[in-house]
Amino acid sequence: MTLTKNIKQIVKATPIGQLYRQLSEWRTDSRKKAYFSKNLDLYSRILSAEQANKLLADKVASDEPLMISRLGNVELGSVLEYLTGSGSYSKYALERMLTSTGFFMSEQEDLDNYSKLFLESSKLIDILGVWFQPGEAEVIRQSCPEADLVNLPALEPYYHDNPWSIKLKDRKVLVIHPFASTISEQYRKHREVLFKNQDILPQFELITLKSVQSIPGTRTDFNTWFDAYDWMRDKIKQYDFDIAIIGCGAYGLPLAAYVKSLGKKAVHLGGATQILFGIRGKRWDERPFFQSLYNQYWVRPSSEETPESYIKVEDGCYW
Repeated sequence: MTLTKNIKQIVKATPIGQLYRQLSEWRTDSRKKAYFSKNLDLYSRILSAEQANKLLADKVASDEPLMISRLGNVELGSVLEYLTGSGSYSKYALERMLTSTGFFMSEQEDLDNYSKLFLESSKLIDILGVWFQPGEAEVIRQSCPEADLVNLPALEPYYHDNPWSIKLKDRKVLVIHPFASTISEQYRKHREVLFKNQDILPQFELITLKSVQSIPGTRTDFNTWFDAYDWMRDKIKQYDFDIAIIGCGAYGLPLAAYVKSLGKKAVHLGGATQILFGIRGKRWDERPFFQSLYNQYWVRPSSEETPESYIKVEDGCYW
């Protein structure tokens, strides 16, 4: 596995590898532009970064239940296949759900049930970070047509000079994430030095819940993904908190909806949750903006929170 990983890194560093990456990025950008244009009636409603940040701050500060979310690329792929009614899921969709999101079931009925849960949960979304992935507009039209739309990066407070996350100050914040221990240690030891702007990560009462890690190569105590999901719902109900920040694969969006159903607030940041707590990941390592955030206090996820099979998850992007 290490040899294969090293070979991939060598190839990516060559001119051919860099050209391939540029072409892939160009194709992705072209596809997103086409999807945006096709659904302009929806995406013309997207708020500016300043408007989005103010809306997020106001909603987080209010006393009303709230669900802020994003639609994961892999989950959208499966849900779109469900919505098109093809009768079966592609092998690609099945493999991606398993390796990237931790959905450890592969029968047609299981994915149907997940898609139904995803669509039903999406009905509770108040603010949605959009990024023009196939299936996104279809889910919006079916489940949350009245949601406020913002560009996905607007959900991430470190992009703003006056970040909405200052409204977390003095609140009880439950973070649901597989890197719970690393998050707790980073917050306890380094909160004041992770970002130049301390409003990004203000003082609050941090509570963590280690989410079920069910990617390939890991073991869980649950017979089905839905058993694991129900277990996390039961755990959430036991905590006294004001707002939850969530990043845990296929579990994330449905859990955010559950939090709102309890009369509380949920911010489903997904993978970006670890960045908020100064935890590096391969996905961000080569991006200049994040390189400018990194300092000597940022860390990788702990060895205890690094599964042996981590490389199978989008080439180890979170580690």
